[in-house]
Amino acid sequence: MKRREFLATALASAGVARARQMEKNGWRITVDAAGNPTALQKGGLDLIHVAGANNQTRVSGPATVEQEVRLFSYPDDGIIVRQQLLIRRGGTGGAVTVRVPRLIRLPGDDVRGLYPLKNGIARRSSAGERAAFLFAGEHPGIEGHSLAVPMIGEWSPRSQWRVTYCTDPGFTTGFSDDFAWTYPANPGLPENEIRTIYTCIHRGEDLDAAMQAFYVTALADVTPGPDWLHDIAMVDYDFLSDRGKGWFRDIDALEKMAGPLDRPKVLLTLHGWYDYCGHYTYDARTGKLAPVWTAMPNARNPEFLSRFDRPMGTNPFQWSRENVFALEPVPMSIENMHERIRYAKRRGFRVALYFADGLNACDGAPGFDPARVLRWGGWTGPETKGKSYTFNPLHPGVPAFFKGYLQALLNEYGREIDALVWDETFYVQGSDVGTPHYSGYAGRAMMQLVKDLTAMTAAFRGDLAFLVSDCLNETRQYQAPYCLMAHGTYQDTACNPAGWPYQILPNYRNVLWSCNWAPLGAIGRTRYGVEVFDIPVAISNGYAEDKGVSEMSPDEEAIIEGLFMRRKGRRMKIGWIEDDGTRRTYLGRTIRG
Repeated sequence: MKRREFLATALASAGVARARQMEKNGWRITVDAAGNPTALQKGGLDLIHVAGANNQTRVSGPATVEQEVRLFSYPDDGIIVRQQLLIRRGGTGGAVTVRVPRLIRLPGDDVRGLYPLKNGIARRSSAGERAAFLFAGEHPGIEGHSLAVPMIGEWSPRSQWRVTYCTDPGFTTGFSDDFAWTYPANPGLPENEIRTIYTCIHRGEDLDAAMQAFYVTALADVTPGPDWLHDIAMVDYDFLSDRGKGWFRDIDALEKMAGPLDRPKVLLTLHGWYDYCGHYTYDARTGKLAPVWTAMPNARNPEFLSRFDRPMGTNPFQWSRENVFALEPVPMSIENMHERIRYAKRRGFRVALYFADGLNACDGAPGFDPARVLRWGGWTGPETKGKSYTFNPLHPGVPAFFKGYLQALLNEYGREIDALVWDETFYVQGSDVGTPHYSGYAGRAMMQLVKDLTAMTAAFRGDLAFLVSDCLNETRQYQAPYCLMAHGTYQDTACNPAGWPYQILPNYRNVLWSCNWAPLGAIGRTRYGVEVFDIPVAISNGYAEDKGVSEMSPDEEAIIEGLFMRRKGRRMKIGWIEDDGTRRTYLGRTIRG
């Protein structure tokens, strides 16, 4: 239900004091005058055993809550109970905590809980354990298990029914005997806030059934990625290598490595093609892309080069001094971009266009507006000028810019390319609260922007993908899973083995890839990802190791080709991790470490 529709319904029903019943698939729910469920029955089964004040939503702080409950059908005689809550400010200042009782429960002492943990494990244990999905806002009390998605489940060996509980992913939610979350005093409760809780009664015996319920409810308006994504077995990032010539040379080399039937399983990404981060050749005033520009415009700037004056270490993911000093500005044009795309597409390869470097920008780019700055710092490279910063997605001009920019890209290149890649989406943390002038929940605003851009892409062409680059891992507690709103993740952790478990469940129905800027020096990382998690072989050119396939020796090329030949016969179908107390496995394969 749209926000304005719910508001209209809530206002129309205000002050109407009567209980009501709804029925679907043989299930009957009874709701009291305040909108709180009091019974959920099918035959002799009743899944609500709480009465009186114990079934009522509780609010602490200056706010009031109105609730609407609706019942929807689910396959195989299941149902969905949707609780929508309209939370209104009741005053100024102070935190607001909302607690909604988890009323619908399976009966019996042997009920078990299912928890999709942040580390990728499908934990099966007591149904009474606490858990929390951490994103914008706060969770009141003990967090318990850290969840990959805002969902938990219940099951019992004596029941044919499973219960899956989930919420909208735009805010933190704690799961215990109630669903709970807190709006801290800063930035406070948004005006006419709406949150949605889904309780799904369904059949099915594993995490997959619960995840499908999550997608049908909390992500019902987010389309899955195109099917071809699951066939990709090799991904290549080209950071405008060799003054722009490496793209063509590497395609020639890959043409010899992959036969015509295998080339659609190889995706090549055009990176570094634009002028400045945060500008991307786009003029927001006209809504058009520049016909000509200079890529890597800051490559010869002494301030940029001075960062590499001293000898570099042995880290294979560092840009070497030699390669940096070989960089030069590259003249580019729209026609040149079409030529690059056609060169790959005519040979049968898939092509992705680098959309943006997260919300990273620089104050030396055209149109700099200090009011749009969330924080200073970020990527500094040959395509930045001056100081780098992160855009604030709460500033209305920021979403407008990226939507206009995406539309311009789609109009120009959208009929030729296969995907758009939004790199480093993690610049905005889930816990960010904006700035004094543009305050609010920046993580939620970023998630909405990802959702909007994904929808624009899918509407333009159904087989066109929009990928993000979340870097979910153990140490970044509030790192946001924006991939929930996209068609998958193509992240920049250089195939770090420690990261895969934390990224599988948020990308469950789509795909999970990585870039490796040291495709030879860190080949072990790529091999592990290929063999254990079905990650595509990752190669690159133009940064760090700066060695494309056309620059590899025959022996080196044979290593990449061998991995690709092993990987190309498998489609990516993401699973989950099992932990038996002695080892952890993913699809039966042992996880290292």
